[in-house]
This record gives sequence, C-alpha cells and structure tokens, in this order.
Amino acid sequence: MDQRIEILGEMFTAVDFGETAFFGLPCVYLMAHKDGADISIQYAGQTSKLSQRYAGHHQLEAAKALGATHALVLVAPDARDRREFETLLRWHFRPPLNLEDIPSHMQAWRAAMRFGKADIAELARAAHMTGSRPLLPAWTNRPKIARG
Repeated sequence: MDQRIEILGEMFTAVDFGETAFFGLPCVYLMAHKDGADISIQYAGQTSKLSQRYAGHHQLEAAKALGATHALVLVAPDARDRREFETLLRWHFRPPLNLEDIPSHMQAWRAAMRFGKADIAELARAAHMTGSRPLLPAWTNRPKIARG
C-alpha cells in the first residue's frame, strides 16, 4: 500500500497494523486494504492515542478477516474535529464493521461544512431533501470504495 493516500480530500498515512503500537498521536483512522487500484474500508474510528486504541480493538480481527492490512491515519489533535471527520467517513463510506447507526444526512452535512467540503455537503443536503434515509444498520450496507 502506498505510504500516503488521499481520502475525501485529506492525506492519510498508511500504517501497518503491527506498527500502530508506535503511533501515539490523536487521529482519525480507517481499517483498510488495497484492492487493485481501490482502497476497501472496513472500519472508521477516531482516538486520542492510536497506540492504545489498537492494542485491543474490538473490530481488528474482523477487519483482518475481511482483508484489512493497514490503518489509514489522519492526525487530528482536536477532539471535535476527530468526531466530526469520523461522522463524515461513516456517512460517506458506510464501513461494514461500524455497528453504530449510519449518521444522518444532516449530521454529514454539518461535518462536511465544518471542513469546507462543499461537494460532500451538497450530496448530504440533496439526500436529505429527497427524503432518502439510511435506516438500516451499518453492517447491512455494502461499503463504498475509496479511490487511492
């Protein structure tokens, strides 16, 4: 997997699962693997310290079973920024291992606006205006693929 990968306009760093113990920074992270030219995302999360979070992550083995080989990491010191960007990632990609409800379109709109991502905010607003609602839990949705 390439060292740096652009996802939703942000540059994530690919970190082998075995190396997450040395990455003690606050971040938003994805459990993923490269599938040809695409990146398949199994889980999206955020943490104040990646090294502690991965030590006993509840979805790590399931992500590996789905082929995940790396953590894609975006350093984010501010806790609100981490939560909002995780919301945006969960809404946009609908990772199959995130068991929380899929964020609402308006939650995604708010998160996208916070980060100046007008194109994603417009998608969320349009989904809200048409009345489409992600009512199914995350594990029933097929994940979208990030283009790496």
